Amino acid sequence: MRLHRAVILGAVAFLGCAPAPPALRADAWAPTQWMGKRRQPPDCAAAVVVTPESSVGDRVTPAPGKGVVEPGDLGAGDVRQVWASTVGGVGLNWVAPLPETVQVLWALRVVEGGRCVVGTWGSLELIAEVIRHVFARQGALEIVLLGLGPTESRGWMVLVTDGSRLWSGLDSRDGRPGAALGQRAEFREEGTQLRLVVFNGGGTLVLDFDGNRFRPRP
Repeated sequence: MRLHRAVILGAVAFLGCAPAPPALRADAWAPTQWMGKRRQPPDCAAAVVVTPESSVGDRVTPAPGKGVVEPGDLGAGDVRQVWASTVGGVGLNWVAPLPETVQVLWALRVVEGGRCVVGTWGSLELIAEVIRHVFARQGALEIVLLGLGPTESRGWMVLVTDGSRLWSGLDSRDGRPGAALGQRAEFREEGTQLRLVVFNGGGTLVLDFDGNRFRPRP
């Protein structure tokens, strides 16, 4: 995955690593009354809005808009739930393959009969060493910060979801996901304004969230 450099700079505060929970059971998403019965994947047409931005980074299958009945339907072997959240009243499971390193991430919406793929993130070359997430707009949006690669040359990507859609929180260009370069990065709330602050040696980049993306301050 090649990153479009939204800005060139470099330092950011270490935000925290994702834990490594155990693999999800094969029947983890099955309602009790359906266990042992053959089920069809849920219809996700009304639950998910698929756009060209729903897949961030390298291609991951199953793609956004697909329904899955159980963890094995992701086709990635054993998978784990990295974390769960509620966005605008919608339950989301953020799921990655085992082992502990994160190079693929599915945002799965909880629906009756299984899960719907809201969006995906993938990187063939870089590992997400840092994962941090916050909520905005009174819980209507979830914003995920991914720190990719070693500290000295770390790239930072942002995913945003409203529970039905997922998109990059940094400007993209030529089909490449936007990224900021820096050793450290952190979210900051100043009054009602959510900011992404990226530190690069002696320089600091401050980006303001406009409800859709983080953009340089005027």
